[in-house]
Amino acid sequence: MTKLANLNFRIARLRYQMSGVQSDIRLLTNAGLDCANASMRLRRMQADLLVLIAEREVVACPA
Repeated sequence: MTKLANLNFRIARLRYQMSGVQSDIRLLTNAGLDCANASMRLRRMQADLLVLIAEREVVACPA
């Protein structure tokens, strides 16, 4: 698997996982429960996603 294909796969997998965490947050919020841990996990995932997207940009468009 090429580096670009690997990055695209990791980005897609992370986006899928993020949608699950977002769903968990909605469920917790609707139930009136604390969603602090899930929201911290989502923020870390968002930061990881930005890093992966930046890496993909470097690989896809080398300077």
